[in-house]
Amino acid sequence: MLTRLQNLPPALRQSLVYGLALALSKGISLLMVPVTTAFLAPAAFGQLDVLQTLADLLSILIAMGLADTLFRFVGDAKHEEDRRIVAANVFGMAMIITAITTVGLQLLAPLIAGILPGGVTEIQARILLGALSLSVCLLVPLSWLRMRGRAWMYFIGTVGRVVLQAGGTAIVLFLGFGVTAVLTAGLVASVLTFAWLGWQQLRDSGIRFEPALCKRYFVFGSPLIFAGLAGFVLGSFDRWILADVIGPAAMAQYALAAKFALITAFVVQPFDLWWLPKRFSTLNAAEGEERCAAMAQIGVTIALGASIFVAAVGPVLIFWLTPESYHGAIEFVPWLALLASVHSITQTLSLGLYTGRSTHMTATIDGVAALVAGAGYFALIPSFGAFGAIYATSFALGLRLVMTVWMAQLSRLLPYRLVSMSILFAATTSWLGMMHFIAFELVLVVGALGLGFFILLGVELKLLPLPRKWSSKRAMS
Repeated sequence: MLTRLQNLPPALRQSLVYGLALALSKGISLLMVPVTTAFLAPAAFGQLDVLQTLADLLSILIAMGLADTLFRFVGDAKHEEDRRIVAANVFGMAMIITAITTVGLQLLAPLIAGILPGGVTEIQARILLGALSLSVCLLVPLSWLRMRGRAWMYFIGTVGRVVLQAGGTAIVLFLGFGVTAVLTAGLVASVLTFAWLGWQQLRDSGIRFEPALCKRYFVFGSPLIFAGLAGFVLGSFDRWILADVIGPAAMAQYALAAKFALITAFVVQPFDLWWLPKRFSTLNAAEGEERCAAMAQIGVTIALGASIFVAAVGPVLIFWLTPESYHGAIEFVPWLALLASVHSITQTLSLGLYTGRSTHMTATIDGVAALVAGAGYFALIPSFGAFGAIYATSFALGLRLVMTVWMAQLSRLLPYRLVSMSILFAATTSWLGMMHFIAFELVLVVGALGLGFFILLGVELKLLPLPRKWSSKRAMS
């Protein structure tokens, strides 16, 4: 099998390895769902999700857009030594950020624990914050491995961390411990992974901190903090409001549906992990605009197809893997899967916004969408509960997508088939709407039919390439 894998084209081979890493990582996480739901009551599961949303928020602040900064400036570098200098300086920035945030977050732990809903304790906050402080020093080496095409090293780093965390979590739950012990297992996994990835990065690029270069990187990357904060509002903040309005136990069903809806992102990620680090160098090459547009259209099609797949499979997995008290999550899955695909599409079509020296426009667009979403949450959740959160997020993400495509095209005009993509999006939304109302027993059959129709439509709209032998026959006819 490994010999056959080595004979494949590099792009396909790396995407398959990334896909395998994600399959194992997400697969292990899904296998842990019946374990955690069996040992934790819905209220405790909701508390764990509140802590996870805190992790989502703070990881954005800590990361400071360093992954995108690394992609941008390594992609522009002409020589190998210049690429290593960029990586060494970005890693130096990551280490300094880690040191500062470790001290700062531990000092703020009592305040953070008091603000969070769901009865989070100070020790739980401290453990989570300790693991979060290492996040940027995990992100930069993993991003560098992707840029270097070292897919198997990336595989070891990502899957190894998940295995360590899942194994520790299973052990402490079987021994009768609760949320605090689960968080401790995550901290141990982060420390061990950081030690290995940091050593690999030091061997490959070393570490530097040259003020002039780091200032340039900071100017580019810092606005992405605000874009990330907006992403948190659009992706996780609704959980905090729901926990206050409907309680952690009821919110746990929505949170569980969101976890399964994220399979959409998992299906798209093998493509993204291969393509996103390469898009800047591709754009600057011959026929770069046409190639970037074609790859982006494939990414959009994959994201929409993934939402149909998840809308069919997600409810079945929830029914099989969780106790009956969690089955209320099923009705939210199709819509949350579609929202996850819109997240991915927006990122895929945003290339033009990253071609300049600053990312202020990205931060502005995401900030406007976040304000719209936040206002919608406060207005709609008290009346409509979880569906109020879905309504508000849908409007905000739709607005964000339109603004992103418009401004990205003004910055760098790429030959997208926008009408074709709009038709495919409308067809996907209509099919998901129909799936929401069909009998549970038929959801897999209808999903399979929808996916087949979707692929044919994507080919007909020229968003998906035909295999060469098929395209030649089509041209002859």
